[in-house]
Amino acid sequence: MAQKMIMSKLFKKTLLIIIILFIVIAVTIAISSGWNLYKDLVQEYKSKGTAIAKSIAGSSVETLLNRDASTIQAMIDQFLEISGVFYVFVVDAQGEIVSHTFVPNVPDEILKIKNEKAKTISIQDLNTEGGGKFIDIAAPILEGIAGYVHVGMDKGMIMSQMQAAMIRQLALIAIIFIFSVTMAYFLVNKISQPLNQLSEYARKLASHDFSSNVDIKSHDEIGLLADTMKSMATDLREVFDRYEQAINDAVVELQNTLAYLTAVIDNMADGLLVTDTDGVITHVNPALSYMFALRETDLIGKNCRDLFGNEFAELVRKSIDNSYEVYTSEIGLAHNRIGRAVATGIHQDTFETDDKGIGSVILIRDITSEKEVDRMKTDFISTVSHELRTPLTSVRGFTEIIKRKLEDDIFMKFSDDSDKKTVKAVKRIRENIDIILSEGERLTALINDVLDISKLEAGKVEWKMENIQPADVIERAIGATSSLFEQKKLAFVRDIDNDLPEVIGDKDRFIQVVINLLSNAVKFTETGSVACRVKRTGNEVTVSVIDTGIGISDADKEHVFEKFRQAGDTLTDKPMGTGLGLSICKQIIEYHGGRIWVESELGKGSSFFFTLPVNAKSGHTSARGVDIIPGKEV
Repeated sequence: MAQKMIMSKLFKKTLLIIIILFIVIAVTIAISSGWNLYKDLVQEYKSKGTAIAKSIAGSSVETLLNRDASTIQAMIDQFLEISGVFYVFVVDAQGEIVSHTFVPNVPDEILKIKNEKAKTISIQDLNTEGGGKFIDIAAPILEGIAGYVHVGMDKGMIMSQMQAAMIRQLALIAIIFIFSVTMAYFLVNKISQPLNQLSEYARKLASHDFSSNVDIKSHDEIGLLADTMKSMATDLREVFDRYEQAINDAVVELQNTLAYLTAVIDNMADGLLVTDTDGVITHVNPALSYMFALRETDLIGKNCRDLFGNEFAELVRKSIDNSYEVYTSEIGLAHNRIGRAVATGIHQDTFETDDKGIGSVILIRDITSEKEVDRMKTDFISTVSHELRTPLTSVRGFTEIIKRKLEDDIFMKFSDDSDKKTVKAVKRIRENIDIILSEGERLTALINDVLDISKLEAGKVEWKMENIQPADVIERAIGATSSLFEQKKLAFVRDIDNDLPEVIGDKDRFIQVVINLLSNAVKFTETGSVACRVKRTGNEVTVSVIDTGIGISDADKEHVFEKFRQAGDTLTDKPMGTGLGLSICKQIIEYHGGRIWVESELGKGSSFFFTLPVNAKSGHTSARGVDIIPGKEV
């Protein structure tokens, strides 16, 4: 119906164009032909009137001279029978009308022109009141000596003839118009019917009805269009069949994949929680419901701040604001259990540089058993360390006594002149005793580090919080390690900003951190220098220790702050420490709300940095604290 309506409009437009075109042509022809006819009739009447005037002027000289009015009247009356002649009158030389054809009286307009004299034929337009419009033609008799003959040609006859001619012309145009419209109707209808069929066929193709057909038997462009559309429909049917099969296969595969992923998520041992940008929970798995002893209906659609508190909501917010970072936090679960939450933002891969995500995914693992094992391990290490410290102290003490007694009472009796075996035995005994003392000191340092890390992890360290000047901490640490620089003849660079703000913390622990970093720098630097810089950056004080030593590989940088890990284990075959110093430093700095990290390139030295907040109360990041795992893109 819509297509037929469209074609009807097309027909109406075509018909309207034909009508307007014919009207324009008819008006143009009528005006042009009417004007030409008018000029021709006027010229014809002028010629006819001139001929009549000359004829009367040539034949009425003697009659006029004899002043035979009746003869002149009879002669001019016969000219009234000629088509177009309205009046004739003769004027003598004195301007008196001798004869005329006016009934009953001569019009005033004629009286006004009767005295006009010209030696040749004169033609002028004349309007008479109540009589109409005329062409007055005056011919002189003997060049005006005997008088003048006036013949009036009726313009009304001209207009009547012109009107009759135009009516005949318009009738002919109307006949031609009717014939043309009829022919146009059949021609447009002949074109519109196939177009209607093609439009209906195209509509069916657009609605994916490829079973329909169109029967147009024509060898012109419309037939070619119909054949092309039928060929296109066949191709489209094949394409759509393939696409439909591909879509069905994709849907089945997607359903299988979705079912598989759903089964994986539902059977995960870890809890899974998904939120939108407002922190509203959109999805959970059964493991998470069990961890919090809540039903799924109690979780979906609820704000995580209302269910799990502000710290958990802050974890979600951070992961959304920085969707390329991974955040971890320890949270409390139901039945006094502990879980570790790992949160990351959901981000879209677009050209936008905004890091904000469109949601958050949190994985929660029940680490109650691991915490218990870690506590037992810490208690065991602490107990063993305490048990080892007493005998080790005794061993070191008695070894020092033995060494002193041997040096004072026995070795002094053997001079360089003694036999070589005795001198060699004395030297070996000294070396062995030195080894015992050196290893005893190393073992004592290891036990002290183990005790420190155990206390830090167990939260049993007694912190002495006070206002501290960072410059004092650095100076104390430099003084404690100055002998190390002298032994290896390394240059030390001190760069400390003036007017540094105070920080709140345990001064002895800060000194321990700086000493550890400086001693590590000396330990792994053979030549060059070590620099310590302290400056304020925003609301933090940043301390950096920079050396020109052997550097740290990218693989080792990821583990350098882990327990019992150190670059010396992989770069040399000789351990150069306990591997606990940096782990202890990390625990101390993070307790005070700061950060610690390393920048290094193998063979080009290392730079260790840590920050301390300015005028901010520190607090241990408890089981609900948050850490950032930098550099990991999700």
